Amino acid sequence: MDSLPVRVKRLDPRVPLPAYHTPGAVGFDIAVREGGTLAPGERRLFKTGLVVHVPPGYGLFLFPRSSNTKKGITFGNAVGVIDQDFCGPEDELRLALHNVGAEPYDVEPYERLAQGVFLPVLKPAFEEGEMDAPNRGGFGTTG
Repeated sequence: MDSLPVRVKRLDPRVPLPAYHTPGAVGFDIAVREGGTLAPGERRLFKTGLVVHVPPGYGLFLFPRSSNTKKGITFGNAVGVIDQDFCGPEDELRLALHNVGAEPYDVEPYERLAQGVFLPVLKPAFEEGEMDAPNRGGFGTTG
């Protein structure tokens, strides 16, 4: 598979560049550049120190790392969606962390808390019209 060139700007030279940690990894790790304590139930934005230029035809999607489950933290918005035009010099990626655990969580500076995945994005031309398929009954109808 060919490599997709992606321009990245580090706003803090100590922040690690995004990296795939195994040959079969789908997502690359993203760290935060600042630490802080998240109280139980608290949500807060944490800066990553990265600006990423998403290539045309793709979207960058940020997901919590699976190890976050053990820590009691997740994303307040479930998934971060980064558009192709969110790449100005100050358009720093931020993680909306949410402590869903019962104990405070100490976020360490440069801790890897997210994984990014580039996915191709189709932008259809929407046309209004009637639907010709039968009704399925709504949310969760297949069991």
